[in-house]
Amino acid sequence: MAYVNFKEENYKLKIQLEKRKKNNEKNYSYISKHKNEMTDYDPDNRYSYGIIENEFIGKKGLLDEKDYYNISNKDIVCTNFKDCTFANTKFINCRIIGCKFYDCKFILGGVIFENCIFIMEDNIQLPSLNNTTNYSCEFYNCEVYSEFKNCDLSYVVFENCLIKNTSFEICMMKSMIINKCELNKIKISDSDLSGFKTHKCYILDFEFDDKYKTKLDEKTFFDKLVEIQKNREEYQGLYMTYQIIADKFKENTLDNNFGEYYYLCRKIECKTLDPIPKIGSYLYRMSCGYGERPFNALFMGIFLIIIFAFLYLIVGIDIHNNYVIYNLETLKRFNFMKFIKDYNESLALSSGIFLGVGGYSSEPVQISLIVSNIEMILGVITVGVGIGAIVRKIIR
Repeated sequence: MAYVNFKEENYKLKIQLEKRKKNNEKNYSYISKHKNEMTDYDPDNRYSYGIIENEFIGKKGLLDEKDYYNISNKDIVCTNFKDCTFANTKFINCRIIGCKFYDCKFILGGVIFENCIFIMEDNIQLPSLNNTTNYSCEFYNCEVYSEFKNCDLSYVVFENCLIKNTSFEICMMKSMIINKCELNKIKISDSDLSGFKTHKCYILDFEFDDKYKTKLDEKTFFDKLVEIQKNREEYQGLYMTYQIIADKFKENTLDNNFGEYYYLCRKIECKTLDPIPKIGSYLYRMSCGYGERPFNALFMGIFLIIIFAFLYLIVGIDIHNNYVIYNLETLKRFNFMKFIKDYNESLALSSGIFLGVGGYSSEPVQISLIVSNIEMILGVITVGVGIGAIVRKIIR
């Protein structure tokens, strides 16, 4: 019966993000002081170990890929790019290690990263045996229009970025964190999203376009989607995104994760429905959480039993051959202890009728017979729905 605990996951994500930033800072400081130890890398003279500000990298205009400005086989190490513009640029077989991008734009015809690596896993500090550094890149307040092909984006951080019309094809996106970003028209194909996480993101037009299968695991986490416009069109986009995420978890046989995002999908979809279907959807959610909250049926059953117990006293019941009814006349001589005793009998009657068992000493009379029939029908439906939801969760 486990489900995704969003509050706990967001708390762990926050700690993980802080640790990653501190780890990157520690590695940056060490590598900057021990450049000669980077024997496995050949840092590019122009783009490594420095701060590059307000620079245009690429070609202007809207160009076809064959006309892009190519940067090939370069090691770009420990550089801070600030307010830079990348346009019509193609990075091929590059290693981009420990770089930070602040307020950068990847625009016009876009930027292609092909066979690029954005992480340094090996630890250059001794002892290095069985120690990994996971030194990654960070993007802050960037506008990204890119295509990533066969890239290793593990442990990369995107924060407060606009990522639009961007695709990730056959990419390693292990433990990548996207924090407080807007994602629009995103396509992921045959990539590894193990440990991938999002936090407070606005996501619209998101899809998996797999030839084989994108991998998700138990640590993969998509936070609840941010709602901005709160109109029908936005809700339709959000519930479709939840549906796509849910289906991908199901494809990876992560049924508990599937169930949680399926529930969120149906919950948002309810906001797009016409009045009559919306009522049906709302009742379905209240009764069993669209089949994902079996205990909702228990809570609803208890609620109905309590409410019908009050109704029996209002319309009248027979308690030990005495007709008991509470109306304006009886309330004038109200006795609290007598009411508790009568309500106890009424509650026993309501429980028995709802659950379809006997053994109660009071009986419905006159109009309360109609009330008892309604309660009996609701009891059968609620118990059936609850059992069905439990069986569904157990089998799945």
